[in-house]
Amino acid sequence: MAIKILTNSLFQSLGQKQRQLLLLTLIGTLLGVQNLPVAAKPSGIKPVNSRPVVSAPLVTAKPPVLLGLYTSGFVGESSTIKNQLSLVDQWAGKHASLAGMFLDIEGDNPGYNVPVSLEQLRENGYTAFINLKSNRTAAEIARGDVDSSLRNVAKAYAEWLSKGNGRMAFIAPMQEMNIAGERYSLDPENFKVAYQRIQSIFAEAGVPRNAVRWVFAPNGWSQQGNEFEKYYPGSDRVDVLGFSAYNWGYCSSASWKEWSTNAADAFEPYIKRMRSMAPQKPIFITQTASTSNTQSGANSSAKDKWFKDAYAYLAAAPNVQAILYFNLDKECDWALHRNNGSNSEGYKNAIINPAFGYVSPDDLSRLSP
Repeated sequence: MAIKILTNSLFQSLGQKQRQLLLLTLIGTLLGVQNLPVAAKPSGIKPVNSRPVVSAPLVTAKPPVLLGLYTSGFVGESSTIKNQLSLVDQWAGKHASLAGMFLDIEGDNPGYNVPVSLEQLRENGYTAFINLKSNRTAAEIARGDVDSSLRNVAKAYAEWLSKGNGRMAFIAPMQEMNIAGERYSLDPENFKVAYQRIQSIFAEAGVPRNAVRWVFAPNGWSQQGNEFEKYYPGSDRVDVLGFSAYNWGYCSSASWKEWSTNAADAFEPYIKRMRSMAPQKPIFITQTASTSNTQSGANSSAKDKWFKDAYAYLAAAPNVQAILYFNLDKECDWALHRNNGSNSEGYKNAIINPAFGYVSPDDLSRLSP
């Protein structure tokens, strides 16, 4: 693919509207979105596997790497956004673009929970990253056993889209499917069929193809025979690649005890494999966190260093365009910010890096897959 390099002097010679369009194109190129719309798109539903023609990027520079956070509370509540997302942004001095959430397909009242959560986040400057999970097996989802529940979720999402202005969210069906832990796990063939079925039901509910960024979000590590490549639904169905990678250290819940001292060793093998699998796709670190438990006990300085090393490495890593941090204490002391003031200064210092930037929901939604 031919690439043209745009010099600074040439950039300055462009008019204001031309520069704005160029910047949006740059952001879109490595976020896995191309072909900025210059006129309203038809409202009809495209086939679920349709893809637009890819146009050559105008520039080679890497757009902002997006920051994201998961919270311990329901993101549909304004108090969660205020006391967790916004509070961290204010403390850290930089606004996160993405808010991670987990949504059960069979969960109660999607007609309220889906549109309210997504709109609350949007109004506060966040784009939702939805891990769409299920309590059923991949085979059951693939053969349609949860279609009724799926239609309710898809209908609720379509209702939120009806508010207009090109609303959009990232959706990762059946995250971490290649490791044990969920009923849908460890079944690659049925996972791929189930992934396609979920997309089809969203399309049937009136959700346009460009109103979702579909994410493939396995765990990076897996046991032999369950490598994430076996689960990949195909580049015509996936907009964003992603993977989970945690530093479990010597946390009591860790299956084996080892501190990840080298960020490249922790992330690079999976990034290389994903780039080999789908070279043009952007890569999100869809879940990551570090404990402070080292071999010699809890050490906040060690966790701070992990932030410094991991975020510096990922900021420069090819194709990596977002990092979503698991900001809650669950299996280990993952949280980077707590109400008691026990905060990880390493995160705050790490994101000073100008590679990390904010992209508003309006700007993300103006770009088409």
